[in-house]
Amino acid sequence: MFIGMQTRAALAKSDRGEGAVSYIAVIILIAGILAAIAVSGIGTKIQTGIETAIGKVTSTQPGSANSAS
Repeated sequence: MFIGMQTRAALAKSDRGEGAVSYIAVIILIAGILAAIAVSGIGTKIQTGIETAIGKVTSTQPGSANSAS
């Protein structure tokens, strides 16, 4: 029984820091996706689509005098 406790304790110590590594991996993945969007030029299309949708909701057109304050 005592040997089993030592093994469990050793396994628990080996998992220490795993949460931080996972968070860093997710941050790197998101940064890579954002970099790919920025380089590919699709970001401009997304921005235009969002501006058009906001313009429809607020009854203004993107780039007009009413849309910017």
